[in-house]
Amino acid sequence: MAAVPLAPPARVLAVTALLFAVHLAEITLYATAYALAEHGFLIGSFVGEPIMAPLDYFYFSATTYTSLGVGDIFPTRHMRFLTGVEALNGLLLIAWSASFLFGLMNRVWEWQPCVRPGR
Repeated sequence: MAAVPLAPPARVLAVTALLFAVHLAEITLYATAYALAEHGFLIGSFVGEPIMAPLDYFYFSATTYTSLGVGDIFPTRHMRFLTGVEALNGLLLIAWSASFLFGLMNRVWEWQPCVRPGR
């Protein structure tokens, strides 16, 4: 990304969009894993609100990844372990993304002091 000639705000916006897309891809990966675990490997199921469509797996995965954990859908048996791994993974990767963006902003933007010395 260093070779791409972008203004600092555009560079930060592009990296933010890329990080967002990567997080959505990971949420989708976990949603697919939940569907496979429930229907393919039969290692658990979901109770609470019924899972009627693939988007319901995505919803559960997004709430778990962001550590929101609404609680209207929750896993049983061995899928609870997968849920815990996703929550930990999401917590670490979202925190890493925030740190990465902060570091990028410190490198590409010139910060102006709020008060000039001597005044």
